[in-house]
Amino acid sequence: MKIFITSSFKGSDNKEGIENLCKIVRNAGFEDFHFIRDIEHYEKTFSDPKELMKRAKEEINKCDALLFDATEKSTGRALEVGIAYCLGKRIIVIMKEGTKIKDTLRGVADIIITYKEINDIAKDLGGYLKNRCLKR
Repeated sequence: MKIFITSSFKGSDNKEGIENLCKIVRNAGFEDFHFIRDIEHYEKTFSDPKELMKRAKEEINKCDALLFDATEKSTGRALEVGIAYCLGKRIIVIMKEGTKIKDTLRGVADIIITYKEINDIAKDLGGYLKNRCLKR
């Protein structure tokens, strides 16, 4: 089972955080995919925003679920959530304790996991997804 992990594009400035989140997903027993790491290689690759979003949609479609950290607000990552929702993919929302999210995000989320430290999500992520087998 493959999970599309979202992050804001910050070049290599957030490489460590991306790698850690991907590792958490792998340790929970799933195949991880990260657009910034796997397609863009931490560099701005697409000059055409339409081509960027077309490719993102293609990659989301190849995955079983999308993981979205709602702690920081982001338009681009929210678009990826919308794409995943329209494609019928499971949507996993994670967020730091105390984060407030809109009801619209709650409405598309299959599960919302709160954490104190990002590594705290591993147990909930693995347990939820394995029990549900990613089936709708």
